[in-house]
Amino acid sequence: MKTKLQILVFTAAVVLVSGCATVDISEVTSPVAAKAEAPAEKNIVLRAARKLFASFQSKGFIEKTSRKKMQSAASILLNGLEERELTSDVSYKSRNLPRSTVIADIVYASQQVSRTANAAEVYFELSEGKRKLKEELVELEQALIFSREASIEFESVVGSSNAELQGLNVEVERLKLITDSFGQRVRDQAAADLASRRQENS
Repeated sequence: MKTKLQILVFTAAVVLVSGCATVDISEVTSPVAAKAEAPAEKNIVLRAARKLFASFQSKGFIEKTSRKKMQSAASILLNGLEERELTSDVSYKSRNLPRSTVIADIVYASQQVSRTANAAEVYFELSEGKRKLKEELVELEQALIFSREASIEFESVVGSSNAELQGLNVEVERLKLITDSFGQRVRDQAAADLASRRQENS
């Protein structure tokens, strides 16, 4: 009887553990969770940036185009976005959506940008300069382009003085700042690698 009871207790413990293991933490909930994700190939930055792209495209905030086009546009990012380069033939404005729907879309977009910026900030702090961040930088640059393009589309509908749009632009600027930090670290790492190679060859 005692043996059967022990088996039942052990089985219940296994079920509880396996059940907990199936929980999917899809967003940044704490630095501890973020730290566990950081070394993985599909880390929190890549996941957040790609989710932003997919959601913005599916909702029509940005042009339904290839990621390669967006990647090529990333080279002009720090010098200012050429708005006409990324404007879709079928603009968001031409859909003539109710204002309440547009406001809800702006709020949704702001949340996605905020989550991406949050993920990037946490990941950047936890990486402590020990990781190469080139892949993350590429994704963040593209996410920033998507965010700016969406902001341009929304502004064409509600105007620049809209409170929700201003909130979105605050988050876009925060995303730009952390993206700049990633870019600086990548450049610093590249410079350090070059200096190291020159020293080895001298």
